[in-house]
Amino acid sequence: MPQSKDFISIRLDTELKAELQKAAELERRSISNFGRLLIEYAWSQYLKAGSMRELIAQHEHSLDKER
Repeated sequence: MPQSKDFISIRLDTELKAELQKAAELERRSISNFGRLLIEYAWSQYLKAGSMRELIAQHEHSLDKER
């Protein structure tokens, strides 16, 4: 059965869009495909954390370990 796809629109500042475009090109992907993969990854990380607050706390904790 074919999978349905919906479109979303996200407002980005010019600098971030340029950085994402460059990363997508390095990965040889369209910015649309690259963005979809980033959103899917971020969503799975959010689900594991259980909340945005916990997700950010985990990220900050991992940054502290690197220092």
